[in-house]
Amino acid sequence: MKKILIAEDDPMLLEIYQKKFNGENFEIITATSGTEAENKTKTEKPDMILLDLVLPEKDGLSVLKAIREKESLRSTKVVIFSNLSQEEERQKAQALGADEFIVKSDFTPQQLVDRVKELLADNKNEDK
Repeated sequence: MKKILIAEDDPMLLEIYQKKFNGENFEIITATSGTEAENKTKTEKPDMILLDLVLPEKDGLSVLKAIREKESLRSTKVVIFSNLSQEEERQKAQALGADEFIVKSDFTPQQLVDRVKELLADNKNEDK
């Protein structure tokens, strides 16, 4: 079972995504702040991280930078999942090593699950 860390500070959204992914046979870990997300990447070793940009304590770009600096997490897929859709944010995320940038309002929860499955399947193909 693939393990996904969802870093989201909105409790309602977090619950919606958690239920959707649990129903699709994923193990879900959650974090409601950037600091918590970064700490959980060290202890949980997720296969993928869905990372909001606007988080308390430490923003998503800072968390992404810290993740990419850790050798043990370099192959972990990181998807920025945010309502910030400016090109500048997208470019910063890509420069720091994000695998994908998804605007929340453009994806239903099911579409997000489907995209995550595609990205994880791509990862399997790269491992062969």
